[in-house]
Amino acid sequence: MKVLDRQDASALPEELAAARILVVDDNPANLTVLAELLRETGYRSVDLEASPEMAVRRWLAQPYDLLLLDMRMPELDGLEVMARLRSQVADGDYLPCIILTAQTDPETRAAALDAGALDFILKPFDFDEVLKRIRNALQTRLLHRQARQRLDAYGQTISAQQQALAEREHDIAYLASHDSITGLLNRHGLCQGLEELAQETKGDLVFLLVELSDADQLMLLEGAQSVDYLLREAGTRLAALMQDLGGICGVWRGQTFLAVFPAREDLKSEVERILDTVFAPLPFHGSHVVLHGRGGYALASPASKDVDLVDQRHAALRAAGLALASAHRLGNRALLYDARLAESFARRHRIERAMQEALQTQPEQFQLAYQPKVDISGHRVVGCEALLRWHHPSLGTISPGEFIPIAEDTGAIEILGMLVMDRVFSFLSQRLQRGSWNLPIAFNVSARQFELMRARGMSLVNAIETRRALYHIPRGLIELEITESSLLTDFDWLVTQLEKLRENAIGVALDDFGTGYSSLSYLQNLPINTLKIDRSFVDGAARDRRQAALLSNILHLARDLKFVSVAEGVETVGDLDLLRDLSCAIAQGYYFSRPLMEPDLLLWLEAFDHRS
Repeated sequence: MKVLDRQDASALPEELAAARILVVDDNPANLTVLAELLRETGYRSVDLEASPEMAVRRWLAQPYDLLLLDMRMPELDGLEVMARLRSQVADGDYLPCIILTAQTDPETRAAALDAGALDFILKPFDFDEVLKRIRNALQTRLLHRQARQRLDAYGQTISAQQQALAEREHDIAYLASHDSITGLLNRHGLCQGLEELAQETKGDLVFLLVELSDADQLMLLEGAQSVDYLLREAGTRLAALMQDLGGICGVWRGQTFLAVFPAREDLKSEVERILDTVFAPLPFHGSHVVLHGRGGYALASPASKDVDLVDQRHAALRAAGLALASAHRLGNRALLYDARLAESFARRHRIERAMQEALQTQPEQFQLAYQPKVDISGHRVVGCEALLRWHHPSLGTISPGEFIPIAEDTGAIEILGMLVMDRVFSFLSQRLQRGSWNLPIAFNVSARQFELMRARGMSLVNAIETRRALYHIPRGLIELEITESSLLTDFDWLVTQLEKLRENAIGVALDDFGTGYSSLSYLQNLPINTLKIDRSFVDGAARDRRQAALLSNILHLARDLKFVSVAEGVETVGDLDLLRDLSCAIAQGYYFSRPLMEPDLLLWLEAFDHRS
């Protein structure tokens, strides 16, 4: 028998050597010969079967890569075996079968080819021909399998792409109407939902805007993911409430939610309940975050033939927005819109625009008035506070209580603060050039001004020292007054700034003490000189024993902490007598003088010296 040598066997490719081959022949001699030939050639998985019935079972249990099938066998002949196996071949596949036969008549060959045979091996075997035909059949089978695998992979890719496209289309449709962070409706989705809700509701609808004010600070402290968590949790709370109230809610913009729901009888209590729930403390990193914000709401009556639904919805949203803007100083509360808010907002807008124009083109509209501070026991003037005044050509005199909050909200307070500082130094320079001057001038620095200057890398200490050198102002003639809200900034940073001021002989007073956020721990660590007691503790204290007791405790605290005490808002001799009895050091108020422009201040000081 002629077989391949070991060198030829070792040259058989691995993918062919591993092919599974089933040889089916009722002649044991043929099985033995073919098995020996194939194994010596390098084929490692060759199975032999003399029974055609068993061959069918074995193939159906696990199909082979090649079937070498005898044509003439008892029980089942080759054609019947192929017929059974072909019925089980998957779509797109074929039966890899080579017929073993001694018959060479055309009819037999035609019948075998019709049954699905790929090739013929004639008996007796020519071993070179046998190996070549088997190798060709297996290579064809291998190429077919690779093509099938590529088609399957391509089909899977197409299927995955189709699924991804469907998911993307779903996501696009979802994101077109939903906020990506909270999962709530976005503005587009809210507008669609509003139309349905308005058509279903017969009574008034409440349009409530709820804004969170903690996000920016949390972003700086903890990062964007923490802000997303805050918005999701607040949104989830609001959504649960709207489900109970039969309303809808979503993200109207940024950190502002819109909730629309049918009005109930006790509307104010219902809105307060909503805000209490949304702003309730949130668990965060093993602790709790106290949320802060505000709300504004308005009512929309049922649509009528005379009122367009879209116009009505826009009007309600504008009204709620005005109420929200007007509620910027209401802690975690909501404001109901009324017509006066529109007037107030319009005036605020006019003042904001007029302020910008004045600071750019007519800063002389802003003037300083000075209110004296008087030593109570010695009855002598010990200093003055510079207070900013604004007289507009058309709006008239605008109260600091009205324009200062607007300046803080818009950032103009930084420019105003520098203007005040320059005016104070200019005043002192002129006074010193015309004669001696020993009265310290105090001016206010707001927390917002501290924040804005710090954000720009500026130092208030450097700004003051630069001006003192420029105007040749001696030490001891400048004092700053900071409000308690300043303590809400970075406390350690603020302490560092105040210590630098003290090193430069610049006095620091804590203004309006008792009305803000200070605590004993703050006072203990603040490098300040003076405690200014707010007028609300002074006014009426001479007639109210409890208020007098409270004032007395504050003054005792100031003495114990080695602070100079200044009482603001002293207007009557009774106020002054009580402060003297309580050992208050300095008084400031209308009892002595209202704030005076520079010429009037100089006249008043001269007259006061003569009276003393």
